[in-house]
Amino acid sequence: MDEGNDIRLETRQGRLAGLGWRREGAPRVLALHGWLDNAASFVPLAPLLEHLDLVALDLPGHGHSEHRHTSTRYHFIDYLFNIDAALDALGWADCHLIGHSMGASIAATYAAGAPGRVRSLVLLDGLGPLTDSPDSTADRLRRSLQKNRQGSSEPRRFESLGDMVAARRKASGLAEAAARLICQRSARQQGQHFVWRSDPALNWVSALRMTEEQVLDLLQHIVCPTLTYQATPETNWFSRAQVEARKSAIAHGEHLAIEGHHHFHMDAPAAIAETVQSFISRNDRPRKRNTRHE
Repeated sequence: MDEGNDIRLETRQGRLAGLGWRREGAPRVLALHGWLDNAASFVPLAPLLEHLDLVALDLPGHGHSEHRHTSTRYHFIDYLFNIDAALDALGWADCHLIGHSMGASIAATYAAGAPGRVRSLVLLDGLGPLTDSPDSTADRLRRSLQKNRQGSSEPRRFESLGDMVAARRKASGLAEAAARLICQRSARQQGQHFVWRSDPALNWVSALRMTEEQVLDLLQHIVCPTLTYQATPETNWFSRAQVEARKSAIAHGEHLAIEGHHHFHMDAPAAIAETVQSFISRNDRPRKRNTRHE
């Protein structure tokens, strides 16, 4: 399996790492992974997208990218500024975005905020950010502040990489091969043990979430062609009504379902590769940029 080449980007938002499958002259694609995953989650799919110039990022706090400074937090909205800076560091005026789970939420929100920089979107089991009702705002803020005061506990130590894989599978239901790919990039050896390389602060409670109305407004402002894949059976993160409303909000959307686990792009990449590559290739046109509003 072609596991890509290591990439390091020095950006105005800090150092980012990732994996690249570079094909000069091909449509440029930036791939964004899910929460507590890393760029290796695209290792099974990327080699099958052989006509695309693809870079998969490790988002801040994940994989080999820098952790955020201890004076800051992992606010969802801040990832958008990391994507903006990564495109500048790559020298890309625009690109196509592929996102999985949290990465799909980031990609969709970025496309709404910077329409001139996104030629098309591919959203894998993610249709925008998680939301909360307005009447949960104070409770969430209190829990976030309390967790911040407590700080992080001592990192869990594992006897072997295999033990890490088993723990990740137990928590997520990942297949063994998929869990191993992610853990290999997430693991750091410390003496005779292994610990997670990811920032423990990623597990802290978010201080603020958007409302469903705010997310729908963002999705309504996506102007690029969008392809979504929804895993079945569906996760319990969103209700059926939310999923349908979000799909309807995307003006230029093509919506597909695929049977399988949340990480179907790792378990059965061949099932989506041809469709994803064809979708991106036929939509490889720059969008008009209006810098007054971006």
